[in-house]
Amino acid sequence: MLLRLTLWVSLACAPAFTVAVRLAAAQSQPTRVALILDRESSRFQPLLDATAREIHDFFQPGEIELLAPKAGDGTARTIGPLLDRTLHDSSVSIVVTLGPIGSHLLARGGPPPKPAIAGIIIDPLWQDIPLKEGQTGIRRLTYVDQSYPIGNTLADFHRLIPFRKLAIVLDRDLLQAIPQLRQGVARLVHDASGAEAVIIPAFDQSDQILAALPAGIDAVYLTPLPAMSEDETVRLIQQLNDRRLPTLSYLAEPEVRLGALGSYEPPENWQRRARRVAVDLQRILAGDDPGTLPVNLVSASRLTLNLTTARRIGFSPGWSVLTDAELVGVDSAGPADTLSLAETMRRAEAANLDLAAADLDVESGREDVHLARANLLPQVESRLTQTYTREGTAAASLGQQPQRQLDGGVSFSLPLYSEDAWAGFGSQRKLQVAREADRDRLRLDVVLDAAEAYLNVLRARTLADVQRSNLYRTRSNLEVARLREGVGSASRADIYRWRGEVATARKDLISAEAQVRVGELDLKRLLNRPLNRPLAQRPVSLPDPALLAQDSSVLSAFDHPDRFRMLTAALVEEALRVSPELIQADASLAAQRRQRTAAGRAFWLPTFSLQGGFSNVFDRSGAGSSVPAFPTPAPTTFPIAPDLTWQLRFEASLPIFTGFENTSTRAQSGIDLDRLEVQRNAVKLALDQRVRSALETAASSYAGIALTRDAAEAAAQNYALVSDAYASGSASITTVLDAQDAATQSAEAAANAVNDFLLDLMRVERAMGEFGALQAPEQRQEFLNRLREALEKRAP
Repeated sequence: MLLRLTLWVSLACAPAFTVAVRLAAAQSQPTRVALILDRESSRFQPLLDATAREIHDFFQPGEIELLAPKAGDGTARTIGPLLDRTLHDSSVSIVVTLGPIGSHLLARGGPPPKPAIAGIIIDPLWQDIPLKEGQTGIRRLTYVDQSYPIGNTLADFHRLIPFRKLAIVLDRDLLQAIPQLRQGVARLVHDASGAEAVIIPAFDQSDQILAALPAGIDAVYLTPLPAMSEDETVRLIQQLNDRRLPTLSYLAEPEVRLGALGSYEPPENWQRRARRVAVDLQRILAGDDPGTLPVNLVSASRLTLNLTTARRIGFSPGWSVLTDAELVGVDSAGPADTLSLAETMRRAEAANLDLAAADLDVESGREDVHLARANLLPQVESRLTQTYTREGTAAASLGQQPQRQLDGGVSFSLPLYSEDAWAGFGSQRKLQVAREADRDRLRLDVVLDAAEAYLNVLRARTLADVQRSNLYRTRSNLEVARLREGVGSASRADIYRWRGEVATARKDLISAEAQVRVGELDLKRLLNRPLNRPLAQRPVSLPDPALLAQDSSVLSAFDHPDRFRMLTAALVEEALRVSPELIQADASLAAQRRQRTAAGRAFWLPTFSLQGGFSNVFDRSGAGSSVPAFPTPAPTTFPIAPDLTWQLRFEASLPIFTGFENTSTRAQSGIDLDRLEVQRNAVKLALDQRVRSALETAASSYAGIALTRDAAEAAAQNYALVSDAYASGSASITTVLDAQDAATQSAEAAANAVNDFLLDLMRVERAMGEFGALQAPEQRQEFLNRLREALEKRAP
């Protein structure tokens, strides 16, 4: 009986925590979780916020109660007692440490009295922390190993900056609490790069750190310094940059933004660590012993690089580095011209070279109109002639042709009425309207090209970001494969496969980045801007004032068939009113009608004109300048015309027979008129169809925005599950690759869904024949008012 009672008590105590938790849950009492910080510091705030957010996302309201964080003063002297009191506090269910010192003390303290999670472990081997087959093996204790392999990042940094003597700045209190760090870090630096490491203890003053730097230091590694303010951090980094010392930071934010050269911290580092804490809490509440939970948090590093700092210290990264890295200070080469979509469209209208050439063509056509008008106006001609004649010939001319004579005159021609001239003038005026409409058509095409180029650059950048995320995922999976191969749960074939995938992902990223640069060049060409001058774009949203969608009634019409039909009818009517293609067709048709009228009048309507002028002999000299005197009576006399003469002539002409030319001209002009009328109807029909097609496409892409986001979210969640399964050995590499490809493709579609819709909207406006970005505010408002009125009408 006593043996049975002893056995029952032993079995009952073993799952005591599980029973207690389940009992608390049954009584609807939340599990109380205590968070322990090393010190009050803004540096811990991102992790604190991420932890609270992830825990709230993982649990239903009322399941978990996060107690207010408790903090020591940054030393083991105060953190240890605080941790011990919390572990023995009966009101606390689970303890989580979110500082390296508290986590170190917790992980080395043996089995805790209640479930506990050490959230930040630097290196379990250096710190002599239990590690057995990826678990602690200690009841009620688990921890989260470092987010990314520091040794690999140091090796990468050495390839980037081949340093020989690296200064590592470590928190003074952390060094006192974990003295093993000195030897471990120095050995790590030597193994990773072959360089010498110098440990610099730091607290809250930048001057003390700078003074402690020994001679020969050629690079600096900054670890988190929770006691140092942001102002002191800025001062420290600026001083290091002044000394042209490359600075690698463990944290990307805010150090790289404040001026550090780079960081290999993975994206969402704090969030991933917080998510692991939340997952561990979930498994603990489900009954798992913390000592059996995995401690490794596998991820790959990603370089964040500050180009402003790089130029300041004289470092020029290569294309492969620039492609892989997340870049900060990209406009450090000079101020970039930052344009919005509307500004881009207006600048294209004002500066595009093709459009400038079209403007000159219109100006040339205006002179054609003036030339045609010249046939309706008087023509006045002046003449001044100096004539020299051979002396003998002049002497024998009896005064009719002097040896030297200066004469001149003025003549004019006034067309009283000419049907051909009036028809030419009228036709040229109409053709000028057609030329201007053709210029307006080109203007719309150029503006659309500029808008497409603008959105294409945004699309290319988005795709590059997606490819960069895909590269990071692939590298993370490579690290998982290496870890699995190290513990014998995967073959080396997985590593080789992932290495190949990393190379392919890098190639895809390089290609995507090249497309960004190609797109920027195309945009600059359309804007007639220097191709080597930086250009930046502002993101575009649905209610952008440059777009038709700025009026919410337009977007609402896409989801309602009747309203969509009314929107289509309104935009078609607008297109038929302002379209330059239709204006051009109407102008060409009017010009041809005038030519046909002239061809018909040519049979019976004469051409009337008035011509005249005067002439005068200003000087005669030399032989023959006067009539010779003859003896009286003279045998004969030669009359001499007066020096000043004039004439005036009125003329009416009408061709009688032209070999049937007039008949053929009239017939041909009629045929051409019929052809232009058919073409005008074709333009009208094509215009109607283009507006309707553009709207259908826009409606489809608008509906796809939400769907692609749902697909991307589902694919991302599927990938997270599959990647976790791969890390635990329950999924194959092909399954992970399929999930990763699906996640990447869905992310691309979702990321550009809005840009695709906006591009379709721009094509709708082009089909209409006017862009809102080019309209005056009052003109734009009038159009929107007309549109709202059309949409408010009841469908018949």
